[in-house]
Formats: sequence, C-alpha cells, structure tokens
Amino acid sequence: MPITSQRAAFLSCVLAQMHSPYRWGAKGQLASKEGPRLFDCSGLVTWALHEVGGRDWRQTHNTDRLWAECAPVASVADLQPGDLVLYGKAGDPDHVMVHVGAGVVVGASGGDSKTLTLEDAARDDARVKSFTRVEYRPDVLGFRRPPFVS
Repeated sequence: MPITSQRAAFLSCVLAQMHSPYRWGAKGQLASKEGPRLFDCSGLVTWALHEVGGRDWRQTHNTDRLWAECAPVASVADLQPGDLVLYGKAGDPDHVMVHVGAGVVVGASGGDSKTLTLEDAARDDARVKSFTRVEYRPDVLGFRRPPFVS
C-alpha cells in the first residue's frame, strides 16, 4: 500500500511534536503563548488527523472511539506507517501510539489522569516519545487504520 499524501502529512505532524509534554485530556493546546503544545495519547492522534484535513475528532474521540471507528488491521505484519497501535485490556483500550515503520511507535506516553501540569509531566518523563518496538507494553490489543482520504 503506497503512503498517501494525507498519511505522510499525518506522520510528519506527529513527529514534529516529539518531546511535547503530556497532559491528561490535552488535544494540542499551547501551554502558553510561546510554550509547547500539550497532548495526551488520543489527543495527539486526533489533533494530527485534524491538522492534515481529517474530521475534527478532538472533542469526541478517545482510545475507545478510535478502536471502534478506525478500520481494523489484521496483524503487526500488515501495519503501515501512520496506522494506530492500541493497548489495554480485552475490548477496553486505554492507550494509543502511531506506528512510524520498522516496528517503531510514537505517541504521548508516560502520564495518566494525575498528569495535569508541566511539572507533573517533567517529573514522570511524560511526553511525546518513541519506542523501538510495538510491544513496548505487553498489553497490545490490536491495530487500526485511520480514515485517510488522499
């Protein structure tokens, strides 16, 4: 499957946010006028999709909705750059990362519902970061493909 222009732009958007701080419930808002953008895991995905012309899912989609509404991908072998990897308990995803290729995933990670300030994020190393393998967490639920159109 070729990488579409929207998929490539989505990946570029996600990667441009490397090291941005994690904040529970954040969907890309700025920390201050000159500050970095803030994200939680689904916030990064929905913000980047909206930035590249996708539907505005920022206020309506979390990991559960991404799992339910994005197209299933059969296996890790079928992942394309820009596909989503979801983690959690059976039928209850609680975390999402973006596959960028060669098993590497990127996303807002390290925080939880108690990560509400920049100080919380710094203390817990909660930020947009990468991991060198899809199974960096043992609870991989499955894979989903966002609705790229171009």
